[in-house]
Amino acid sequence: MNQLQHALQDYQEVYTKGAYHFVQKDKMIIKFVGKYFRFQTATSLINEEITREAIRWVNNDTQEEYDFTLIHEFDRQMSGDSFYLEITSDKNIVVRTQHMRGLRYAIEALMKGVTKRGDYWCVPIVTVAHEPSFNMRGVIEGFYGIPWTHEDRLDVIRFLGEERMNTYMYAPKDDELQRKKWREHYSEADLEKFKELLAESEAQHVDFYYMISPGNDIDYTQPSEIKVLTDKLKQMIDLGIRNFGLLLDDIDYILKGQPKIIFEHSAIAHAFLVNQVNDYLKQTLATYTLVACPTEYDNHHDSLYLELLNEHLAPEVPLFWTGPATLAAHIRTEDIQTMAQAYQRPIVIWDNIPVNDYLKDYELLFLSPYESRSPRLADTQYQVVGVVSNPMAQWEASKLTILSMRDFLWDSDGFNLDASWQDIIQHYAGEEFAEAMLTWAAFNPNHFTRETVSLTQSLALMNEDEEQIEAELKRLYQAAQKLHAFPNDAFQKAVGPWLVRAEKDWDVWQAYRAGDVEGVREKLTALQDYPHRIGTDLIARYIAPKVKERESSK
Repeated sequence: MNQLQHALQDYQEVYTKGAYHFVQKDKMIIKFVGKYFRFQTATSLINEEITREAIRWVNNDTQEEYDFTLIHEFDRQMSGDSFYLEITSDKNIVVRTQHMRGLRYAIEALMKGVTKRGDYWCVPIVTVAHEPSFNMRGVIEGFYGIPWTHEDRLDVIRFLGEERMNTYMYAPKDDELQRKKWREHYSEADLEKFKELLAESEAQHVDFYYMISPGNDIDYTQPSEIKVLTDKLKQMIDLGIRNFGLLLDDIDYILKGQPKIIFEHSAIAHAFLVNQVNDYLKQTLATYTLVACPTEYDNHHDSLYLELLNEHLAPEVPLFWTGPATLAAHIRTEDIQTMAQAYQRPIVIWDNIPVNDYLKDYELLFLSPYESRSPRLADTQYQVVGVVSNPMAQWEASKLTILSMRDFLWDSDGFNLDASWQDIIQHYAGEEFAEAMLTWAAFNPNHFTRETVSLTQSLALMNEDEEQIEAELKRLYQAAQKLHAFPNDAFQKAVGPWLVRAEKDWDVWQAYRAGDVEGVREKLTALQDYPHRIGTDLIARYIAPKVKERESSK
């Protein structure tokens, strides 16, 4: 009973007395009865990677004997990705969903409840129901710097599908055809890559968004400019893309010349542009989604710009908000209360966590959990459609924070930060490497959401407690040594240079403790050119000032 409750702890409602069905076979046979749409079959809808070890699926017209019947029903009263799963005493498995993603989540819940004991598959008699706290849960590739590779993006989409998230937004700041050269069309080779991304998104039930940023130089007054923009979007529409974003962030929004005469205020010009695109999509596609990013995207207060934008913009278009700062240390209930009143429309939170593209943050890794976000963000009164994370250029290293965000977005009221983080590290790193990974993450915090050094480290630095400082640096060094053997090529490629940096820091400390003043000076000089830093940076905090003191006293 306790084991079953633990296995199903991710779900809001679990009802069971602890009774089971027992099947003594290599694989259970489950007949699939699809009532969600006509001619629905298991082979076309169920991800067999999830069930391959335990289940062989047969369709409704089978003549062979089977152990259970799974009935998938459409329920229009359910919302978004929610699901209802009931395993009955007469061996029926009833699944009700409004979206096909709900079927995937229900099958995942089924498999979490099933266990193998000896020769028996043990299937609980249980009812499980869950409604994710946020409809939109995903990632926006919206950082400055080297964009992800095509292989990275495919992995992102697979990851999102596997981890109960549903949105990928393509918005790399340094894709010139998305921003600086937005007027130019993509080549056939580029379009083939978009086709692959879209196909993978459809296979994973992930909504693919194409985002475009024309705000730096578009002439709002020229119909020909609007047509250039919509022609560019037509390229994407022809591929099958129906989710779009119009981004007006990080631009000079002071109008001049004819746009100033016609629109008077940039907010009215921006609303006009978004409305033109919205009208085009409405005329071109039966169903679509458009989201827009205002130039004032990080306010913690109302403004004339937001009032005019809201007044002139079509009410169905959601707007992005990054929280009360571009890199928000927190998003409190009072923050969303203020901005929901200002926006007066659906909001998508573009959360710049764990992105590391600000100033010299690219030298750092941000490996903290998803924290300091109010669970009240999910309250319907605030109209928060969802949250998308803007990750680091180091995609593999970003997964830890995004997995933490996944748990928050799945059930914000039930989110337990510490328990979630422990489970994530354990699952990602495995038993052998979990302790080292926890240590590694602790030494590479996100300095926007938590203090860079721990209480123990702060006291050691303040008191010049070199024994404690050495103990901390040794923990870091040993974790790096251990993680060099972590069998994940993507992790090694993304994080390897920082593992080396931890070893270099240890070398500096060893020279310092040995009294090798010249050696310390040489090693510190060499580190100045090394483009990767540990978040806590205890060497720079403690040894570097002492070297400067000695040099100035000569």
